[in-house]
Amino acid sequence: MDEKDLKVEVPSELEKGTDIDTKENEVVSENIEEVKEVATENVEETSTSEEIKKERPARERRERTPREARERSERPVRERSSRVASDDVSTSSETVENSELGEEVKTERPVRERRERAPREPRERSERPVRERRERSTETSDASEGRPTRERRERPARGGRNEEPQMKLFVGSSPHIRSEATVSTVMRDVVIALIPTLLAGIYFFGFRALLVTLVSVIFAVGSEYIYEKLTHRPITIKDYSAVITGMLLAFNVPVTIPYWMVALGSMFAIIIVKQLYGGLGMNFMNPALAARAALMASFPTAMANYVAPNSGISNLINSSTYSSLDATTFATPLSKGTQVNFLEAFIGVRGGCIGEVSTICLLIGAGYLLYRGVIQLRIPLVFISTTAVVLALTGTPIAKLPIQLLMGGLILGAFFMATDYVSAPVNRKAQIFFAMGCGIITALIRNFGNLPEGVSYSILFMNILTPLLEKYCVPKVFGEGRVKK
Repeated sequence: MDEKDLKVEVPSELEKGTDIDTKENEVVSENIEEVKEVATENVEETSTSEEIKKERPARERRERTPREARERSERPVRERSSRVASDDVSTSSETVENSELGEEVKTERPVRERRERAPREPRERSERPVRERRERSTETSDASEGRPTRERRERPARGGRNEEPQMKLFVGSSPHIRSEATVSTVMRDVVIALIPTLLAGIYFFGFRALLVTLVSVIFAVGSEYIYEKLTHRPITIKDYSAVITGMLLAFNVPVTIPYWMVALGSMFAIIIVKQLYGGLGMNFMNPALAARAALMASFPTAMANYVAPNSGISNLINSSTYSSLDATTFATPLSKGTQVNFLEAFIGVRGGCIGEVSTICLLIGAGYLLYRGVIQLRIPLVFISTTAVVLALTGTPIAKLPIQLLMGGLILGAFFMATDYVSAPVNRKAQIFFAMGCGIITALIRNFGNLPEGVSYSILFMNILTPLLEKYCVPKVFGEGRVKK
């Protein structure tokens, strides 16, 4: 046998080395692919974690995320990339020479062994920082949710230059729309508006008109003070509401009424109509008009004892209606007494109660209230216009309508008593029906009733109907649409 036949092919150490090198190359290549997959997974997971943290400021995320987690996540990739680079450089020359042997070994080696030999440690090392970041993000989110809302509101917004400043919201108790007007200021304005009418009454009916007014006001204020003192309630005489009640009652009685009657009427208005129902804001009708109705029912003769006005103003305007009369008892023009012209009725040269004769002074006071915003024109205009229409429809000549509108207490009741905040409706629709009812009742009493005047009774009757008007005349809620059938 030849030596060639006896020669046994034994792999040399070089070949063994090349074989091992090729195996390591395969492992390294597989590790590179796994590192790429892990890197892509890390990118996706970090993107999802960044979406969760978008609501927080950027500076807080940087401060909260530890630098050690970043360094740990970056170390495995750097070490593996450096090792792969060095291995590629060292084995590049050897793999070229032994490429044929490496290919044969690759074909013979099963795929399952290569997967089992692939190290799992790099993947676990790369997944650790991601898990830690997730756990820390959940802990910080829970901690931020547990913080009070006040700290999150007070935390200043940190952003770019174009970021809008934060809006500060203040929460308070109702009413949210506030005004400088108070009960005292409103009542004081009404008292000021009634002063021109009081001066006109003093001029036309003498100094007794002032005394009747003072008695009415003193007993109204005194009865309110005594009642609130005895019942241990807060004293409210400084809000001028009792003063207005006393003045309005004096304006609705003749100047010849005895003082004790007007005092009794003031106590009835304050104690019975106002205080027994809870005080200011609780009375269901106007106290002054209720006291006048009580006096009219109790003392009809004294309440109808009118006198002629001062003859000085009649001579001044060249009128002979009251120039030859003294302050004697006579019937009013509405009681088919002495008739007057339009100018006399407008100025106040006519008989009647203390505060209803001078229309010009009443309009001056009403203009002041309109200027101050105390009253609105809705109720007075509807009241007066409705009275004129119903008077014309029920037989009053058109030529006498202007004088009829200036007579009696129509102007006084329309501007100073029908506009009462407590006894009148609040919403607009109810106010219109309220004023229309007052005008209709006033005209019907004047033309078909036994009484010469019906303003006070019409307002009292509609005061009783005010709760029903408020119930069935509810305004439409802003923003509420209609229900489609």
